[in-house]
Amino acid sequence: MIKSNVRFIYWFAYYNLDSPSVRYRGYYPLNYFKARYHIDSFFVIPGYSIKCIFNFIRAYLSALLFRKPDSLIVIQRVQSDFIYSGLLKVLIRLRKNNTIYDIDDADYLEKNPATIYYFASHCEWVSAGSPAIANHLKQFNPRILHITSPVPDLGIVKKKRNSKFTIGWIGGFGSGHKESLVQSVFPAIQAMPFEVRFVLMGVQSHSDINFIRSFFEPFPNIQIEMPQDIDWLDESSVQTRVTEFDIGIATLSDTPVHRAKSGIKAKQYLNNGIPVLSTDLPENNSVIIDGKNGLLCSGPDEFKSGLIRFYLMSDQEYAQFAANARQSVSNFDHDRFLNDFAITVKGISKTPLEKII
Repeated sequence: MIKSNVRFIYWFAYYNLDSPSVRYRGYYPLNYFKARYHIDSFFVIPGYSIKCIFNFIRAYLSALLFRKPDSLIVIQRVQSDFIYSGLLKVLIRLRKNNTIYDIDDADYLEKNPATIYYFASHCEWVSAGSPAIANHLKQFNPRILHITSPVPDLGIVKKKRNSKFTIGWIGGFGSGHKESLVQSVFPAIQAMPFEVRFVLMGVQSHSDINFIRSFFEPFPNIQIEMPQDIDWLDESSVQTRVTEFDIGIATLSDTPVHRAKSGIKAKQYLNNGIPVLSTDLPENNSVIIDGKNGLLCSGPDEFKSGLIRFYLMSDQEYAQFAANARQSVSNFDHDRFLNDFAITVKGISKTPLEKII
């Protein structure tokens, strides 16, 4: 049940659609809100093309001079100190009411945090993709909301197990993900005593491709696939590929940056009915229930035993895991996302209930 009477959203993104954050926390939700609830929006991405500049000026002047009633202004992860961020700083100082700074990665640990802290301090609210981010930024603004990242529910669900056990992974191979895979998962897959198909979606550099192939070359029972023809902007195609997995791998390292992640990988698998093997770290362990929709693992030995368990389990037991995975969607769907944002709107609720940190 949607409680929102939000009628318009001004969304100023920090980057273009190549960024998963821009797609999953901005572009896809706004399209859903429009289609289902007739909530219009201006979706702005920075850039120097005529189209980008026109879209920015149109949205900016509307928000500054002719702000629409019952509207939100969302500044998403803007962290630079150029013209774009400078003008947005002016905007939130003059039109602070129902402004939100949205951030789902601990960028303040890897970039100059001055602009991040400015928006966190001067927006009315901060929307954080994980409790770790919320706890860090509450020193700048007590109005902190933990709003988990959503995944588009397109109704694309796994139908049956593969004849060859298929392990899948999706994402960028940098930012510590390579290390977490190499330390925890790769040795576990090497130890598989049966034939395995291992699909890695998102490995792009030639050096990483060669590294992975060399890593598994001595193990002829392991079939490695690293597809390069992925259209990341075609979400339906991406989700269809995910349904080819029998199990999804979601690893994080026990570092400040990874402890602040918003768990997109795990949610992508669950959304398509794929059970998950994951490290037992936030935010993954907030959506994965050990023994129900996946398994939480610590180290290569537990990943190995988890993989073998899924390989050996009956079709009936696997089907129950897959059904539980699919049922997890309500914890991170677009309706949940809208409800969590909408409680900041004047007239809806002055207190963000259990979401406030």
